[in-house]
Amino acid sequence: MFRFKRLTACLLCVLLLCCGCSFVDPLGGESAESFGGSNASSEDAAPESSVPSEDSSVPETESSYPEESEGESSAPDVIELPEDPVDTVVSFVACGDNLIHPSVYYAGMEYYAAANGTKVNYKDWPTNEMDYDFLPIYEHVADTMKNADICFINQETLSGGPGSKIDGYPQFNTPIAVARDLATLGVDIINMAHNHMLDSGNDKLLKYSDPYYKSLGMTPLGYYENEEDTNNIVLYEKEGITFALLTYTYSTNGIECYSETYIPYLNEQLIRRQVGLAHALADVVIVSAHWGYEDSYTQNQEQRNYAELFCELEVDVVIGTHSHCLQPMKWVTNDITGHKMLLTYSLGNFVSGMQNALNVLEGMLSFDVRKSAETGEITIENPMLTPLVLHYTKESADGEKDTGYRNFKIYELKDYTEELVKASGVTWYEKRKGTTTLKGGKFSIENLYKTLQSVIPAEFLPEEYR
Repeated sequence: MFRFKRLTACLLCVLLLCCGCSFVDPLGGESAESFGGSNASSEDAAPESSVPSEDSSVPETESSYPEESEGESSAPDVIELPEDPVDTVVSFVACGDNLIHPSVYYAGMEYYAAANGTKVNYKDWPTNEMDYDFLPIYEHVADTMKNADICFINQETLSGGPGSKIDGYPQFNTPIAVARDLATLGVDIINMAHNHMLDSGNDKLLKYSDPYYKSLGMTPLGYYENEEDTNNIVLYEKEGITFALLTYTYSTNGIECYSETYIPYLNEQLIRRQVGLAHALADVVIVSAHWGYEDSYTQNQEQRNYAELFCELEVDVVIGTHSHCLQPMKWVTNDITGHKMLLTYSLGNFVSGMQNALNVLEGMLSFDVRKSAETGEITIENPMLTPLVLHYTKESADGEKDTGYRNFKIYELKDYTEELVKASGVTWYEKRKGTTTLKGGKFSIENLYKTLQSVIPAEFLPEEYR
């Protein structure tokens, strides 16, 4: 290739000499003066040969047309493209009725005593000044609660604070240590709107519990200073997604509130106004609904009516409470807009001193809230009900309201064993009463599964329970 270039250059040189033009050797030779010009002399004649000899060398580094070195390339700069936008996903867990009976108070005292080498004084009625540890009751579900981005619970028994008398059914006043331990477990949203919210005979429990829960880092639902305050929608933000949290109850057990405190009863006018405000402020609208008949696996007509209203108003999720047993869950679609609402009629209990088999079969609801990075669209995904069993044993009673039930602990159904069934206070209770409340008969692993599958559609259950 290089020899061809030299030959071409020489021919070009000859042509230029014939034309009397000056020439610069393209291969790096020195410039030649004009040949045949008026000032040319014989001493300035052209070299003996106008064609360089084969052994003539021209430094390649001076060539005007250098060849590319082998393996070298002039690649353009790499342009980094922006990464694809990533959707935001927030995990949500909801727990049922945390209904703290006196037997649970004593269990909390015993768990504390066992861990600290002290003794329980059963002669004295529980007070806020006593030591409690309720965390062992929740130990098998603690990780699920803590790992959720948002954890909700229906705290169905409120607290009146130090100096107020601790009490049980029918008008509860719960030790403040319960809320302390719920905060430790990672509860973010704590519901106070239920039929026991006026158990003090007035709004005293509400007025204490609301700021106390806030001081523990939780967001309480259900307390409104007055009717105008219902325009202040409770908002909770996580990972850039804003949640509007609304709550309603069917009743307060006939107890009326005579102060300005506004009680959020199920009321169509209130619901329409609040949901409208919620949509203007938030990405997601979640409703806690305390409704239905106690100890019934089936929703009643009032539940169906309000579920239709919530769907019409495009609520995203309804968390049902109150029946103290499982009730169905389903997707409901708005026929006009196509909006889908996740509806759970009841999650059952979470912790309570209730004795029947249907009261200890319960569920923990989980779902994901996804916000599209491209469109901002919100979708509710992966809804699931994890079945649980509240275990307790029958011990001797030590007080007028103490049933003697102890060793409360929540298990996932798949981890509940025949040995636990035999030791359960439910087995003792059914033998004593001669009745059962499970589908299929007596309290057993088989009938716990049978009842679960008869109430909760398979699409909402983990694979091992279908």
